[in-house]
Amino acid sequence: MNIRKWHGWRSSLRYKLIASVLIMTMPLVGMLLYNNFYAIHVVRGQVADSYKNMLTLYMNQIDTGLNDSDSYMNTVAGSNYDLVSLGQAATDSDYYSAKVYLFNRLSRDISLYNSLSSFFVYETRRQDYMDISKSNDVSLEEKESVERHIIDLIHSQQIPKGISTKRWQYFRIGQDYYLIDIVQSGNVYLGGWVKTEQLLKPLRSLQIGEGEVLLANGQGEPITDTNLVSDNGIELHKNVSDYYLSGLTKKFLVVGAASNRGDFNLVALIPDTHILAKLPYLQWIVWLITIASLLFVPIGLYSMRQAILVPLYRVLLTMKKVREGDWSSRVVLTNTSDEFKLLGGSFNAMMTEIETLRVNVYEEQLNKQREELQRLQLQVNPHFFLNTLNIVYNLAKVKNHELVLEMTMSLIHYFRFMFRSNTSFVKMKDELDHTRNYLKIQSLRFPGQLTWTLDAPDYLTDAPIPPLIIQSFVENSIKHAVTMDEPIAISVQIDFLDEEKGSRMKICIKDTGQGFNNQVLKDLQAGKRIENDQGEHTGIWNVQRRLRLLYDETVSIQYDNDKETGGAVVEIILPTNPGMEETT
Repeated sequence: MNIRKWHGWRSSLRYKLIASVLIMTMPLVGMLLYNNFYAIHVVRGQVADSYKNMLTLYMNQIDTGLNDSDSYMNTVAGSNYDLVSLGQAATDSDYYSAKVYLFNRLSRDISLYNSLSSFFVYETRRQDYMDISKSNDVSLEEKESVERHIIDLIHSQQIPKGISTKRWQYFRIGQDYYLIDIVQSGNVYLGGWVKTEQLLKPLRSLQIGEGEVLLANGQGEPITDTNLVSDNGIELHKNVSDYYLSGLTKKFLVVGAASNRGDFNLVALIPDTHILAKLPYLQWIVWLITIASLLFVPIGLYSMRQAILVPLYRVLLTMKKVREGDWSSRVVLTNTSDEFKLLGGSFNAMMTEIETLRVNVYEEQLNKQREELQRLQLQVNPHFFLNTLNIVYNLAKVKNHELVLEMTMSLIHYFRFMFRSNTSFVKMKDELDHTRNYLKIQSLRFPGQLTWTLDAPDYLTDAPIPPLIIQSFVENSIKHAVTMDEPIAISVQIDFLDEEKGSRMKICIKDTGQGFNNQVLKDLQAGKRIENDQGEHTGIWNVQRRLRLLYDETVSIQYDNDKETGGAVVEIILPTNPGMEETT
């Protein structure tokens, strides 16, 4: 059922108009949205490329500084005898002399390496630690915490050994992060360290709104002091070769550059709003057009509905009412286009002409029905008329004046009823009197061969009934059942029926003759017209035709043969109050 409704709705004009409007507007809206997102993507890409180039450049500078520091420490540890003499000093005097020499050299050379915060030397036999800082910016507490951590690293053997390009390792000491590189020469260790925040100082001046530049390790964890990552739920991927958006509360463009000297990355977090701030007018125009399109499409559809669909539906509704039988319906169209006014006016004019024509045709049909009823009611069996006159002639010939008088009076009553019965209904008692008078005439024709009974309750004697209904079936029984061999009996029984659909009466007409033959009975029960070459059974068709004209489908006629006597049985069920023409 739902599929049928869907197919029916899809074939409607409303669906086609809506689909047409959407087909015209939605691609344009889609193109605007695509252009908007494409422009945003292009801007993000350009910003990401710009920042990536800058980060790569600065990361190369950091790597160069770290590489120079590492090369210097390798040279001091391998080529010179400064560390060797310190480690191999036999006496304290030799040791301190070598230590002073090494301190002076490192203090002089540290200024050449801007990436470093401090050099350190640690001799394991004497457990002597020497720190050579570049300036006094490093506090004593920080130096001591770094010293303890480095000594623990050396004793735990967690320093990189052998030749490696990524010798600089990051460590968290207290609340800060440090990059440390250590080389070994015998029992003496030479190294350098730098605070990660110090590497980022040149980049702090970048204007990136609420964003930030930071260092992250290979596991995607910040190794600089920042709350931006945790507060906004930003994910730092291991692979920073490409840019991406991240963040829960706010979106940030994540761009990074990997270090070649350590397992860390330089990452920039750029707010997406800061990026899109460079194209506010274009974005607002695109969104404004998109929202306007989404708003104007329903408005346009509503206007189209008011201008086209509503007048059309009014015409269709009126046509539906006309199809259901309301021929007085007219199209009412106000405040609409001239085309629909012309359509409505033409339809109303056409319906007025059709209604007038229909009334004329209906009156013509009624006149034809009245004429047909009158013609059917005035049909007189010529054989009955001639036979009756022949009986009167023979009675007059034998001078049986009393029977002549009785026969003549019966004929007068018979033909008086026949010639005045041009109305649609008569009273039941008049129809029974006419039938009784007809039976008297036939009993004179067939003396001793015919008996009859007519029974009807008194409260039905004034009920309206079409004239000649009972008499026609009685006449049919006499015509086909009465013979000179055996007498027959004819009975007419009228009963009242109280049913849910209204009060009705049943007229049952029986005879004791041979009944209907099988073929005739079958045709009668099928409602077919029965008529042979001699015109027999025309009375039955006459009655059926008149009953259908007067009662339509509310009448019921049943034909059968009596199971006991074998005679014909006819049952007619009629409404007691047909609500039609008054009896006269």
